[in-house]
Amino acid sequence: MLMNYWGMTKLADPIATARKVLESKQIDGVPALALQDIATNEGVKFKFDKYPNDSWDGTLLFKGDRRAILINTQRGLIGRHNFTFAHELGHYFLDHQPTATIDGKPVIRCTTADIRNSANSNEVEANRFAAELLMPEEQFRLDMAGAPIDFGLIGSLSNKYMVSKHACGIRIANFTQAPCVIIRTNGMSIIGVTASRSASNFLRNLMEIPTGTTAQKVITTGFWQKEFVECSASLWLQRTIHNEAIYECTYVPKDSKFATIILKW
Repeated sequence: MLMNYWGMTKLADPIATARKVLESKQIDGVPALALQDIATNEGVKFKFDKYPNDSWDGTLLFKGDRRAILINTQRGLIGRHNFTFAHELGHYFLDHQPTATIDGKPVIRCTTADIRNSANSNEVEANRFAAELLMPEEQFRLDMAGAPIDFGLIGSLSNKYMVSKHACGIRIANFTQAPCVIIRTNGMSIIGVTASRSASNFLRNLMEIPTGTTAQKVITTGFWQKEFVECSASLWLQRTIHNEAIYECTYVPKDSKFATIILKW
């Protein structure tokens, strides 16, 4: 265990730490609504502002024993800002040390790539902390129990927990027992993949959306696909499955270059 500068015990495990914060701070209701109170209670100052010329999402500032968090509201919407805030609190509660110096001040500065795709252990830990803090496993599992994995479920739970659809989709894929893959794209380029345990190692090592898939057509036209359609498994998967067919559905937000694809079988 570690101690912070105010004498509060810190736990090295990010999930246990998030649960301890929720318990010790007596968070009741939607955790996202308590983020500012958590920071204030810890003596951590925070500021939400637009930094249009900067490519970072969040920053944890160090000044002696004091800490402060900056959230770049130029990047995304409120759900993304909430996750970034929780991510920076993760760095704080897990006692992560500065990784850079900006204007002579030690900081941890997190870009979108750091938060979403980083292999850096501290960034992974901060993400795990943020996911558990904002979407506590026990309650989240209850909320998704028995529901089909689709964009309706992602939308309803992202609204309830005040997180982005991206973060919510990852949480759903991590908890579902059914074979399911959620793919994030920028145009036709695949930029992120999350698979349920039963679907792991099935997806081909893809850099681009396969030719001939419905996803390719939907992304090209920019229209939201409202229903799942059957697709040849060989287009997406490197391993055979029982029926040799999978179901895919693609969502493209209006005026966005990004898309999300759900595969399930």
